[in-house]
Amino acid sequence: MDKIEQKGLKANVGKICLMNFLDGLWFPMSVFVIFLLDNGMNLTQVGLILGAYSIMPFFLDLPSSILADKYSRKSMLILMSLAYLLQNVFYYFGHSFAMFFVASCFNGIGTALSMGISSAFVYDTLLSIGKEKHYEKAQSKVTISLFAGRLLASAGVFIYLIDPRMVFLLATVVTFAGLCIAFSLKEPPRQKSASKPLLHIKEGLDFLLKHKIVWHTAIVFSLMAGACGVLFDYYQPVMKVAGISVAYFGLVYFAANSFSFAGAFFYPKLSKHVGWKKIMILYLAIALAATLSFATQSRFLIIAAVIVSSLSLGLQGVFMSNIINKIVPSTHRAIALSIQTQMQLLFNFILLMAVSMISDAVSIAAGMILVSILVAIAGMVFLKLAHKRQLI
Repeated sequence: MDKIEQKGLKANVGKICLMNFLDGLWFPMSVFVIFLLDNGMNLTQVGLILGAYSIMPFFLDLPSSILADKYSRKSMLILMSLAYLLQNVFYYFGHSFAMFFVASCFNGIGTALSMGISSAFVYDTLLSIGKEKHYEKAQSKVTISLFAGRLLASAGVFIYLIDPRMVFLLATVVTFAGLCIAFSLKEPPRQKSASKPLLHIKEGLDFLLKHKIVWHTAIVFSLMAGACGVLFDYYQPVMKVAGISVAYFGLVYFAANSFSFAGAFFYPKLSKHVGWKKIMILYLAIALAATLSFATQSRFLIIAAVIVSSLSLGLQGVFMSNIINKIVPSTHRAIALSIQTQMQLLFNFILLMAVSMISDAVSIAAGMILVSILVAIAGMVFLKLAHKRQLI
């Protein structure tokens, strides 16, 4: 490998960080559900729109990961950026459930093309230049970049109060910049899979099943992460029901992402001194406390739950990908990461639909109590796993 090629590969991590920063700079995020409600959507329709984001990756995550493992991870990241761009265009021009649903589908497609593939791309880049041992720190920087973008995106609530559509126009410009950066990435040299699609999925799954503690942890983690996803999908209507003014949403969103930023920043040190099992227990404890707080009408507890549970989002950005990357070769790395993502998205979709229907039929509080019960069960299961052997 010559110096020019090596320099191009080293730049990959920085470019992925910049792309993640731009992904985080999604100005509509702090008022997204409010935007849907203000445009005449009920909570069931909101749940379906949010659910489309989860269900699209469920169908497309594995096929896109197969293509990434067999052909090109860079091409998938380019398509990811294009999907995010189209999402913002549809939201900007949309005024109906159908338009918003299609926009959310594009968001889901972008997610399907990014989560496992992006992590595998970073790991393969570092592996190609002999720095794979620095993956945890590099991926932490990628996650930090995402939340740095979200911190700035907190200003979206003030833009929304001036012109609700302007947040999506700005998001369109930002995602176009991300698309341009994706084209400039350099594909790292690696061994590619030669297996047929179904066999490739089976082989990726076999790598996880061979490590029982990893497989069981992935299941519990996916349920917990899916529950946390519901919290962040519904924190806006929960705050609205509690009588918290939309004007404060930006401040809460900023504080929440500050904690996420801190979680990603301190993760490498935390994992080194605390260990993965205790971090997982911390995730579950935060998720349980947050869901129970969401079930109350206390403004203080709801805001505190949003902010504190954000800490786990920053920590989650590296946790499972670091574990899986260590046990799976490059030929099946993206597909193995996607299998875990599939479980997480499936749990998120099921919980979203359950909370949406219960919220319309009974109350949001009742829906959150259901989620808290499931998180408590996941916690009890993991406590049994925590007594088993060390991970790797």
